[in-house]
Amino acid sequence: MVFVFACAEPVQPPREVYEEESTQAEILVEDAPPDPEDRPPAISNRPFRPPQRDHAPAPIIAASHGDDEYSNDQPLVARRYVYRVRMIVPTGLGSGRVPVAVPAAELHVDVSHERLRARFVGAGWPVAPNSEVRLRRDRPGVYLFDGEGGRPLEPGQLAHWFEGGIVSRRGPALHIFSRYGFPRRARPPDDEENPGELMCALLAEFAGEQRDPLHRRCELGAPRLFRLGFWRAEQTAGVPVELLRSALRADERSGPRPITFATASSWIEPEALARLDGGRAPTDEPADDAPTHGLRVENESATRAIIAINGIAVGWVDQGAHGLFEGLRPGTYEVGSIRPHGAVVQRGRPVRVPGVHRVCDGRCPRR
Repeated sequence: MVFVFACAEPVQPPREVYEEESTQAEILVEDAPPDPEDRPPAISNRPFRPPQRDHAPAPIIAASHGDDEYSNDQPLVARRYVYRVRMIVPTGLGSGRVPVAVPAAELHVDVSHERLRARFVGAGWPVAPNSEVRLRRDRPGVYLFDGEGGRPLEPGQLAHWFEGGIVSRRGPALHIFSRYGFPRRARPPDDEENPGELMCALLAEFAGEQRDPLHRRCELGAPRLFRLGFWRAEQTAGVPVELLRSALRADERSGPRPITFATASSWIEPEALARLDGGRAPTDEPADDAPTHGLRVENESATRAIIAINGIAVGWVDQGAHGLFEGLRPGTYEVGSIRPHGAVVQRGRPVRVPGVHRVCDGRCPRR
């Protein structure tokens, strides 16, 4: 017996397992395999998140005006709209003939006669998915939740937020198409059961325009279609709902779940990018600063840039940020970029892959 106990392995104390709530970005970082090379993180379907922001709490700034009037749980008549949104890449950025499916973007809107909430749903937006905008009839501007936290925005600043910088021109062309068409007297005016004016107020803030001139376009209800720059939106659902008043309060209280911070994102899987035709693979050696695979995009322009490869919008990169689009086979591709509100930054030009593409407003400065 003494011999048995002397040879037995010591019993290890059980290791405690701690489960903590993790954000989506942290889970992705843990699951990603280690990268032995010194290169920017891939953005293929994974948002790029700088290390210094991994554990920094997103600040929530108080709204300019509190909304205690909507803090109770009384029932409220409202409508819920869903818009399917897609981007049309302009000519001059490539042919776009290869049938690569771009993930759809949706705009979900809950609106009553006095309050509105809108969420950017899906990976097809050039902003963090599930960003939320809150708006009220009696106050200009909006309250915004995104990957940087929550903050109030003055009139016109929502357009700058979507652009990722200052909108350099008067604003994108905004076209609103009535849900019910003509004649106007075919439907009653905007009321509690058919709210529409706040939807036009949201589009005005989105485009950087004044609200009042647009109100009459939605007096019969939310628009059936609208176009903003190169974005096309079609209403796919519009149903009456009964909400609690607190579900539409327009200040910083009762915010959404934390939103993943990102400075770049890919809209298309690497497997789909591999279907693009890059012609014959180059025979010369890539530049010294080129990645070993894929296309690294460095945005040195003044705003956010949507990247188009062979005429297909494949993702976006923030001002001053960079990311690696993986999946492209070695070859030469036509790469261009546009701003979210529609201005063309760079027309399509041949770019070698593996390689680096720099987005500039004019001529890129020499390094």
